Amino acid sequence: MQYTTGKWTLARIRFENMLIVCQIIFAVVLLIESFMAVPSGNIGLFYILGRMEQRLFSIVNLVVSVQLRRRKRAALNVTMGANFMSLLLLLFGRADHPLSALILAVNAVMVIGFWCCRRDFCVPSEKLSVKRAAAIAGAAGVAVFLNAAVTYHFLDKNGDAGLHAMADSVLSTILLLFGGGPFAGESAGMWRFESLILHFTWACFIIIIFLVLQPGFSSRKTSGQDLQHARTLLHDYGQNPCSYLTLERDKLLYFGSTVDGVIPYGIVGDTIVVNGDPICAPADFPALLREFRDFCVRSAHNIFFLSVTDMFLDEYRRQGFGTAKCGEEARFRLSEYSIAGKKGAKMRMNINHAMKAGIVVKEYRPQEKRDPEIEKNFNRITDEWLQEKKSGLLTFTMGTPSFDQPFDRRYFYAVNAEGKMEGYIVYVPFLHGTGYMADVTRRAKDAPGGIMEKIMYDAFQVFLSEGCEWASLGNAPLAGLSEEESAEPALQQNGVEKMLRFVYEKLNSCYGFKDLYRAKEKYNPYEWLPEYYVFLPKIPTPQMFYAIVRIQNPGGLGSYVKDILESFTHRKKR
Repeated sequence: MQYTTGKWTLARIRFENMLIVCQIIFAVVLLIESFMAVPSGNIGLFYILGRMEQRLFSIVNLVVSVQLRRRKRAALNVTMGANFMSLLLLLFGRADHPLSALILAVNAVMVIGFWCCRRDFCVPSEKLSVKRAAAIAGAAGVAVFLNAAVTYHFLDKNGDAGLHAMADSVLSTILLLFGGGPFAGESAGMWRFESLILHFTWACFIIIIFLVLQPGFSSRKTSGQDLQHARTLLHDYGQNPCSYLTLERDKLLYFGSTVDGVIPYGIVGDTIVVNGDPICAPADFPALLREFRDFCVRSAHNIFFLSVTDMFLDEYRRQGFGTAKCGEEARFRLSEYSIAGKKGAKMRMNINHAMKAGIVVKEYRPQEKRDPEIEKNFNRITDEWLQEKKSGLLTFTMGTPSFDQPFDRRYFYAVNAEGKMEGYIVYVPFLHGTGYMADVTRRAKDAPGGIMEKIMYDAFQVFLSEGCEWASLGNAPLAGLSEEESAEPALQQNGVEKMLRFVYEKLNSCYGFKDLYRAKEKYNPYEWLPEYYVFLPKIPTPQMFYAIVRIQNPGGLGSYVKDILESFTHRKKR
C-alpha cells in the first residue's frame, strides 16, 4: 500500500496557503494606502497608525507574511498578534469607513483560520536569536518606561498626576509609538528626546522580529549528549557507509519523537538535504521516515536524500518519494581481497614503487594521545592538496579529520625514509564497526607514486586482522547509469536519471566523473553497489538541485562554477 498525504492534510495546507496570500495582500494594500490621501472615514488600524509608522508596520508585516510560507512559528505569532490588535481596534475604535464591516469579517476569518492551523506552523526560532531578541526587548521596554515617565512628569506639571495619570502616560506612550498620540514635551529638547525614544523603540521592534524569524528547525546539534546518542545509533544501525558523517559539525540532527532514530540534514532555502539514510532500527524505519516526511511537508520544505542505499528503497517509494540512481559504491570483502594475479597487477606495481621510495604506513590514535606535530602535518598536506586541486573543500558529503572529536575514526598516514609525512587517509566505521569507509584522502604535493595505494592496502590488512569484513571507497558519482540498467519506469517519467547520464557523458571534461570512477576501480573492488537520490516532490525543482550544489560548496554557486572552469582548464592543458 502506497503512503500518501491525506486529503484532509492537503486541504488544510491549501487553506493555509490561501490565508497567507490574503495576509500578503493585506500588507501590500496597507503599504499602498500609506502613500495615499487620508480617507474620509478612518478604518481602525489606519486611523491609529501615523503615516510613517503605517509604512514601517506594513513593510514588517509583508516580510513576516512571506515567512509564513515556511511555516515559521514566530511569523505566525507576530501575524496573529497584529491581526488581533487590528480586530480589537475595528471593534472598539473609530471605524466609520463604509468597508469597516467587510474588513472586520475578513480580519476575524484570518485570526480564527490561523489559530485553527497553528500546529502546522512548527518551525521554531533559533534559540540564540531568541535570547538576543529578549535582550533587545528589554532595552525597548526601558525606553517605553522612560518615555512614560516623561509623560507622567508633564501631566504632574499640569496638576493631573496620580494613579490614573500614570496609566494614561503609559497609554500615551503606546499611542505615540503607533502615531496615534501627541508628543507630551513642550520644549524643543523634550520633543527631540521623545522622538529619539520613538525611533529607538521602532528599531528595536524591527530587529526583534527579524531575530525571532531565524529558524531553528528542531536543531539539537550543539548538545554533546545528543551527539553521543547519535553515535550509539550509528553503531547499532549505521548500514550506510556515509552515515558516520552524521557526527560532523555541519549537520543538523532530527531525532524521532515516535521511534528512536536520527536523521542528519541541512537546509538551503526551501529544501531539506539529508546525507544518507535515516538511522534507526529497520523495523522503525517506516515510522521515522513518515514522521520526518510529514514534518517537512507541513513546514513547506522539499526533501532531497543523497547517497541512499537500496536497503529501504521500496519504503521510500511507498511513501511517495521519487528515486534515481546517482552512482555506485566501491565495496571490498576483506577476507577475499588480494592484489595477486592480473587484476592486481597495477596495485602491486604502485605499492612496490612506494616501498622502494621508503614509504612506511603508520596509524595515529588521537583518542589515546594527541600529537600536535602529527596533526600539523595533516593540515600541511591538506593545504598542499588544495593547492594542487585549485578549489575549495567540499562539505556536508565529505568529512574532516575532526581531531577534537575523533570518536571512532581511524587515521592512517605514510612517511618517507626521512620521516616526513607524505599522505593520509581517514576511515569511518559502518555496519556495527565491521566495515570502514575511506572518507578523507590526501597526499602531499611531491609525494612519490603509489603512496595512496600503499596506505589503503596496509589499512585493509589491519582491519582484516581485527576481524572486520568490509571496506569501502565510497560513492563514484554518476557511475553505472547506462541506459540498459535503468529498469524503473518512474525514472524515465521524471527524467532525473536521464539528465544524470547526460551530465556523466557530456560534462565529464569539466568535473571528471569518469576519472573518479577509474581511480576507485584500480583498487579492484569486490562489488559495485548502487546508490540513489531520493526526493519529494517526485519531480525535483531547479531549486532542489541548486540546494545540492550549495550545501556542498560554502563559497556558493559562483565558487562552484569557478572551480569547475578551473578544473576544465587544467584538464585541457594536460
